[in-house]
Amino acid sequence: MENICWKYVSPLKEKSAVDVLEIKYHYPLPDDLKKCILEYNAGVPSPCLFDFGENKNKVFGGLLSYNIDDLDNIYDFVALFENQDKSGLSMLPFGIDPAGNFICLKNEKIVFYDHETERAILICDTFTQFLEMLHD
Repeated sequence: MENICWKYVSPLKEKSAVDVLEIKYHYPLPDDLKKCILEYNAGVPSPCLFDFGENKNKVFGGLLSYNIDDLDNIYDFVALFENQDKSGLSMLPFGIDPAGNFICLKNEKIVFYDHETERAILICDTFTQFLEMLHD
């Protein structure tokens, strides 16, 4: 994370917001992702481009905010990923791209969720690996 400059960070209004969401949806976050959200909530990274598979120069538009009154907050999107029986989440969105797609945590892996095809495509194994993939 040390090679990334985070812009437009919106400090958390409630430090417990991440914990509350984890408990509500039975979806624990890995420590590296949780630490990043706590420090850089709603932040936009620079560099912000990443590649995976045949997809080149995808844009990580920023972290979703855990402040309910911020634009692009997690509460506006998390219901899209809730299991039909309301037992938890199929995946947890943590970031968004300019086209309205999501970067998500699914089974402890990082995936790209294409909102048009409703498909999740593996990016990498960990959030730290994802950050290390970011380039200009």
